[in-house]
Amino acid sequence: GLWGLVNNAGISTFGEVEFASLESYKKVAETNLWGTVRVTKAFLPLIRRAKGRVVNITSMLGRMVSPSRSCYCVSKFGVAAFSDCLRQEMYRWGVRVILIEPSNFVAA
Repeated sequence: GLWGLVNNAGISTFGEVEFASLESYKKVAETNLWGTVRVTKAFLPLIRRAKGRVVNITSMLGRMVSPSRSCYCVSKFGVAAFSDCLRQEMYRWGVRVILIEPSNFVAA
């Protein structure tokens, strides 16, 4: 088995909703959301066998929005929802699912 998996990849774009292209939304979601889903699904049988854990790094922007960050926020809301569902499904198998939501370091 595999004891732990950490999903930390993430990209971001800036732009107001009106001016952000659908391609921007797709590009950010492909990495931040679908990348997390794909990697987790690939390794989940090994994690379950070892009663390990999945750690998903998302962002505070996955719980509260920020102007001009909608592409990123949408993807991180998705990762948070995915993690919450996975946590409930994996509980019976003894697998822990942890969501880490750091704050905004870009504004520092």
